[in-house]
Amino acid sequence: MENEMKLPVDGQRLREFTGILQKYKAGKHSVERRTIAAENWWKLRNQAEERKSSEGLSGFQAVSGWLHNVIVSKHADAMEAYPEPSILPREAGDRQEAAVLSKIIPVILEQNEFEKTYSDAMWQKLKTGTGVYKVYWDQEKLGGLGDIAIERVDLLNLFWEPGT
Repeated sequence: MENEMKLPVDGQRLREFTGILQKYKAGKHSVERRTIAAENWWKLRNQAEERKSSEGLSGFQAVSGWLHNVIVSKHADAMEAYPEPSILPREAGDRQEAAVLSKIIPVILEQNEFEKTYSDAMWQKLKTGTGVYKVYWDQEKLGGLGDIAIERVDLLNLFWEPGT
């Protein structure tokens, strides 16, 4: 019995975790619906979205590339205003630390091709209203030594506690 492998999560805990995930999914449903609708508009499938909300009514149905042009223009503006890290000391004793971080952080951003990640997140933000990054420790980088990684996160793959 001592050599018997214990499962980190038993059946009861798994059911509990599944219930929590279902609650999170239900709380995120409206965000998912809006995100998918926004993506459909971006793909110029707006007539399908309009038909959902105005069945039986006749009215405006956009068929031009206006929305595409607006978003492309806003993306160009965002890339023109690409942010540079500005590390300032919180107090006088932090000056040396701020100076060191001012040299390190641009290198980390460059190694992670952050400009492309920023661009991808801006496309997401302009289409859906928000963009999300993740910053994490990637154990596989540098031949297994590990290093900081920065990536864009698909909003549809995120779950959070409802009401927060």
